[in-house]
Amino acid sequence: MNKDRSLVDIEKTFYEVMSKNSVFSSLGRIAKEIEDLKESTDNLTKEIRIASTSSTKLSKSLNLLTFALVFIAAITFIYGIYFK
Repeated sequence: MNKDRSLVDIEKTFYEVMSKNSVFSSLGRIAKEIEDLKESTDNLTKEIRIASTSSTKLSKSLNLLTFALVFIAAITFIYGIYFK
């Protein structure tokens, strides 16, 4: 065996040899599906973090806007009572 072969080469050779066996072929497909599922889960986690950050920013903005409108309404109400 050549000691200079990389782990990727060894893995590739292993899957090529085992793909001829239906049991190992099924295991290879299952392993690929699990890898794809892991990648999808990682992407979903990233999207959830982004959505959470956006939601927090939106919530802060809406709270500030609500405060400003309540302040304006209070000033208008006070102005209406005292200067009428």
